[in-house]
Amino acid sequence: MACLNYLITTDDPENSTNTNTNMALSQNQNADGMDPWYCSCYNPQENTTQTIDPNKNNGKPEPPVPNIDTGESIPLVVPESFKKPEQALVDKINNNLNDGRVLIVAASNYGMRDHVYNWIESLKRTNEGDKFLMFCLDQQMYDHMVAAGYEKNAATIPESWFHDEVEAGFEEYYSKKYRIITHAKTLIVQQLLYLDVTVLFSDVDIVWLRPRMREFIHTFLQIRGQTHVAYQQEGTDQRVVNSGFYMMKPTDITKRLLAETIYLGDTNTDYTQQGAMNAALDHVDMNLRSTHVVLLDVLHFPNGYVFFDNQWPQKHGVEPYMVHANYLVGNDKKSKLQDYGYWYLDDKWLESIDAKIGLKEEQEQEK
Repeated sequence: MACLNYLITTDDPENSTNTNTNMALSQNQNADGMDPWYCSCYNPQENTTQTIDPNKNNGKPEPPVPNIDTGESIPLVVPESFKKPEQALVDKINNNLNDGRVLIVAASNYGMRDHVYNWIESLKRTNEGDKFLMFCLDQQMYDHMVAAGYEKNAATIPESWFHDEVEAGFEEYYSKKYRIITHAKTLIVQQLLYLDVTVLFSDVDIVWLRPRMREFIHTFLQIRGQTHVAYQQEGTDQRVVNSGFYMMKPTDITKRLLAETIYLGDTNTDYTQQGAMNAALDHVDMNLRSTHVVLLDVLHFPNGYVFFDNQWPQKHGVEPYMVHANYLVGNDKKSKLQDYGYWYLDDKWLESIDAKIGLKEEQEQEK
């Protein structure tokens, strides 16, 4: 079945935006009973015949198309652009940009507010406490940050960015709500890339330990132009990335990577955000000499398995730039950080903000 590539432009008068989508359209519209959008060029088993054009190559057969090991098995739609968010959000983004248009980003719902403020305290201790942006996944989290004095660093998320509604509770790993929350984080980063922002994304169960970490990681993206993203590792075997800590440049490569990550998350409810991102990385060149991906070493950027379970940085006298309290669930995260002296939050201060919010809500109900 032969295929033509068409550029389809859709005008949306409501949003005043153009969405350009590359789609493969069959010349034989349902002539063989197949889906009219089906394209056999993605199935090598159906692309085995060669045609001879007497006007090309002296009548010799065309050379076979080489296999691409990292190619997707299905067509992938990568957005060309998105509607620009409201100016208030754009202003908050611009006001929190660091050198090189690097934005420190996190996202959380109300149920993780204690980790949010512990994360912020760690930023302050590493001289990064002024410019960062917390995307609040629910209104309660945003109101709490405003009450705590962090309005310039807090943002609500446009409804158009969400694919599923996020609730405010603390969620266990692998639960349905946890999957929705982590999936929303990818949607946020995707939108920021289209605003020409280099994103340093950090989960809030991470503690920053050393100054100039942002500059250190950004250097990897600067000294080698082919490097588009630097990931923390999951585990130790350099095969799985952790989607809770990475720096990503706004390039066609990274936009395509996130487009597939989101597609996999939308169409397969068994995937966590991290599982979807690692699956999408299967279609990225990971050859050591040509890859666009850098893996941060596990001693300076340890995950919970490396730092808490095996204590390898401690055993080798390495001072990490950060510690990720993953591999821990629920209250074990806070307990383990407290054990190591990495819980910086004054819990009484948090209780006072909670009480302030509660009093305000009671007064509004009485009106």
